[in-house]
Amino acid sequence: MFKKAKDNVEYLISLFLSIFAALLIGALIMLLNGQNPIVGYKALVLGAFGSKYKIATTFAKTVPLILTGLATAISFMSGIFNIGGEGQLYLGAFAAAYIGFTFTNLPVFIAIILAIIASALIGGLYAYFPAVLRVKYEIDEVITTIMLNSVAILFTNYLVNYPFQAAQGKMGGTDMIAEAFKFPKLVKLSKLNTSIFYTAIIAIIIYYLIKKTPFGYNFRIVGENGVFAKYAGINTKRYMILAMVISGALCGIAGAFEVYGVHYRFLQNISKGYAFDGMLVALIVKNNPVGIILMSIFFAMLKTGSNSMEVATGIPSELILVIQSIIILFIAGENGFKKLFKEYRLKRGKLVK
Repeated sequence: MFKKAKDNVEYLISLFLSIFAALLIGALIMLLNGQNPIVGYKALVLGAFGSKYKIATTFAKTVPLILTGLATAISFMSGIFNIGGEGQLYLGAFAAAYIGFTFTNLPVFIAIILAIIASALIGGLYAYFPAVLRVKYEIDEVITTIMLNSVAILFTNYLVNYPFQAAQGKMGGTDMIAEAFKFPKLVKLSKLNTSIFYTAIIAIIIYYLIKKTPFGYNFRIVGENGVFAKYAGINTKRYMILAMVISGALCGIAGAFEVYGVHYRFLQNISKGYAFDGMLVALIVKNNPVGIILMSIFFAMLKTGSNSMEVATGIPSELILVIQSIIILFIAGENGFKKLFKEYRLKRGKLVK
């Protein structure tokens, strides 16, 4: 228990140092370009939290990151890797949009519940097939899920440009969902909507599932030591498939929230790589549900504030991608850094003696 607490503290220190190092390197890049990093980072923070509208915009961007981050966490911790979240998000978004523009006479509550269920089912089903291929035939799920991303995106692109093309307007989108089905805005003119409350409920459920139930314990055991799990009587194949299905369902729901809360219809470019960003968020915090929420806010802050930083300093907003990449690089090399630090301390101890 104490060892685990110590490891958690060490990891938190590593995480904060990684973020600090990334921001420091970002500051050096600004200096090399003749810009003041204090001005740049001040603009970044104010661009994300400087007004009610900007705060709302930042939190609106956290919704897909939290859901796709939790989706990544539950699959990765179970020893099966869902890299197909983007495709599952697209299919879930289209399924939700179909409910919204087809069953326009349904009561609002029933329509929204039906859309969420439909998006979860189609996302989970799309994740089920590569999971079965993995546990039954040992076909690498990383390869199959990556390939299925393209299949889903191209398939939905076909649907919105041909059989389900909007009756009015340009190609690349479906008809709008019923006006009554649209999630209410929480801040005027912003994209923040009531989907953030649904996301909070889902996050609480996933946290409880992972941390407080036998299912969550079994997921973790299967991921950490599959051989031990088998000897303990746990059906590892079933849990891996279940984890993958839940993961796909969460990505599908993320797509539904983009339709009902932001765009109000399905668009062929509905996601800006949300599933991949969510995966990075989960990997950085080692699949910790609370950490995913906090890191999602941090990533959303970087994305929202980057434009303000570009205006203030002239540094391209792509600098944020550099900062994100450096954080990931340092976190990925955490064990190596620990080993080097340990060797340094041992050598220093010998020199003192």
